[in-house]
Amino acid sequence: MSNKIQSALVILITSYVPIASASDAEEGKELYESVALERTISGEVYTDANCETCHSSDIYTRPNRRVHTYSRLEAQVEMCNTMLDVGWFPDEVSAVATYLNQKYYKFD
Repeated sequence: MSNKIQSALVILITSYVPIASASDAEEGKELYESVALERTISGEVYTDANCETCHSSDIYTRPNRRVHTYSRLEAQVEMCNTMLDVGWFPDEVSAVATYLNQKYYKFD
């Protein structure tokens, strides 16, 4: 390929690269918040359909609970998923952990 063609391609490609703007940041924040809301809603549905068939929600608020960090919460949800053969994918496990954290645990 000649230098002229390479230069023309570079100009063509770089002219189509979008420039980030403040509205991109706002759109990104909106997208993040909508995904977070979707994860919370799906987490609630999965929790209601699966977790609370084995135990009540009191397990999340009892004084001697085993879960003291978000990573432990996610591990506990994965353990239940595995041991009970629920069949959740990793994003579904994460959605349940996110929901439980927002509703009961309140970890950072």
